[in-house]
Amino acid sequence: MRRALPGVNSAVTLVAYPALQRGLLGGEGRRVRQFILFLVLLGLIGYVASEAVRGAHGLVGNKQLHARVDALTKELAQLKAEHTRLERDAALLKDKPADPSLLDEQARSLLDLARPADIVIVNGDK
Repeated sequence: MRRALPGVNSAVTLVAYPALQRGLLGGEGRRVRQFILFLVLLGLIGYVASEAVRGAHGLVGNKQLHARVDALTKELAQLKAEHTRLERDAALLKDKPADPSLLDEQARSLLDLARPADIVIVNGDK
């Protein structure tokens, strides 16, 4: 068989290179290509699996997102309770003329003051 290779001197023929007659590296070339393809696909699968676990939308990211949702839900419940309390206090001040004892109590608690006749119990919280 005497076919010339493209780009190669016509004197060089396939007869001179039996490995070229069988194809690149013969049957081993196919196995090498299959092995390289296997490695590439294995790497791709590994990358996708690692992103599924530790990526921004993976298992770890999902756990962090749920923890943040729980924390924000608790904070929302606290804010709703405070809002309800403030609405109730505002309603007490709006509906009728201000009760002097209520105003006096609120002013003393906000300013941390006491009357001379009051008994003061010191709490360690403040």
